[in-house]
Amino acid sequence: MFAPFALVATAGPAQAEEADAEGSDKAGVDSAYVKVTLTKGEDSFAHPGFRVAIDEEGVFVINCDGKDHEVVVTIREASETNFKIEVDYSVNGNEQLSESLDATVGTPVELRKGKTALAIDLDPRGQKDTSRKDGEKILGPDSDDPLGGM
Repeated sequence: MFAPFALVATAGPAQAEEADAEGSDKAGVDSAYVKVTLTKGEDSFAHPGFRVAIDEEGVFVINCDGKDHEVVVTIREASETNFKIEVDYSVNGNEQLSESLDATVGTPVELRKGKTALAIDLDPRGQKDTSRKDGEKILGPDSDDPLGGM
């Protein structure tokens, strides 16, 4: 027979103050809207971007000159103004570079390898979702629904 139990961890006042000091800069930032631009020679290819959560891999695939350029951006730490990110770049599955970088909001991070340049832009406030109009929202069941309420 097994008895239920609980593990409880407590922090003293010193640890609580330290956690508050660390968390105050990071309060409310759990993701960022990430955009990637690939420049090869004189041509630029911009991915429209999407929201990436902390410790989640954002995979951006840009087709250029018949090759798949894959940029993987992982946000390790985030605040309202700064990010610590990891960037992995490969072409047709062959790794070209892998770097850990510090990024500042409003200033794209730039990486170069030969004639190829990557610009990565992060915004914690993100971009307003305009993909759906207010009139297209899914409504709940109406009174004519034979299974309404089930």
